[in-house]
Amino acid sequence: PRRIHRLRAHVLTTPRTLADAMLPLSDSLLTTARQRAAAGAWREVAALLSPPPDADLALTEEVVLFAEALMRMGEERRALGVLRDVLPESLGGADRGLYRRAVNMMGVACFAIGELEEAKTALHVALDMATQGDDLLMLAQATNNLGAIANLQGRYEDALWHYRLALPTLQRMGKQQRLAEAYHNIGITFRDTGELEEADEHERRAIEHATESAVPGLAAMGRVGRAEIALRRGDAPLAETTARLALDEFERIGDPRNEADAHRLIGTACAAQRRYADAVAGAQRALGSL
Repeated sequence: PRRIHRLRAHVLTTPRTLADAMLPLSDSLLTTARQRAAAGAWREVAALLSPPPDADLALTEEVVLFAEALMRMGEERRALGVLRDVLPESLGGADRGLYRRAVNMMGVACFAIGELEEAKTALHVALDMATQGDDLLMLAQATNNLGAIANLQGRYEDALWHYRLALPTLQRMGKQQRLAEAYHNIGITFRDTGELEEADEHERRAIEHATESAVPGLAAMGRVGRAEIALRRGDAPLAETTARLALDEFERIGDPRNEADAHRLIGTACAAQRRYADAVAGAQRALGSL
């Protein structure tokens, strides 16, 4: 498969003809898929957009949305394979906005599977293209994603700098869902540095923005973040209750990756309460959800 580091060299070179082998979806079906994606119902999105096994895919909105659904369901490697197959070696006649979106998503997929250098390369390409195209939303998204990488690498000040750079743009554009993601990420960084009050405040803001944008799965992620904070404060019963509320939402919308995280946290909270059988059950359910 095509490696991400080749993208930078080909972004502005000679056009490549895209195969038109995949029939476009009806407007109504694509509209439904967008609506389900906005609601966080990624399992439904994947079912709606899943292409035939022998389809010759091209860079289309439905393919990119299908890849995003796979990622949200914890199938990042499969999503990465789809994206690498459809991204042309040159920008050419491809839809520039869709191309930027796919490259950014490739960076997120690489980040999820631990390929951090390729993730950073792809995200910087997306950032460069967003700058050239004056795409403020993609600038904010790529910056936010680079912050997540910095946090994972323990560069907490860099992470916060990236997040705070993205926030004003998202606020001006009124992107509630993206704001929720950014506040959730900031909460994680503060939690990792032991600043639990700041962490909890940012998770609260994440839940508020997710609720206002009607994305229950994202609000549930904020609740898992608050449950982690409660556990670190020594309040295991609150951590368990909060994580179970989040779990109910993840199960409802079909989000196995986050289900696993909620089960893990429930198990840890049960262990802190010396309910060891429940703790083992939580750990087993976490493994079973992956």
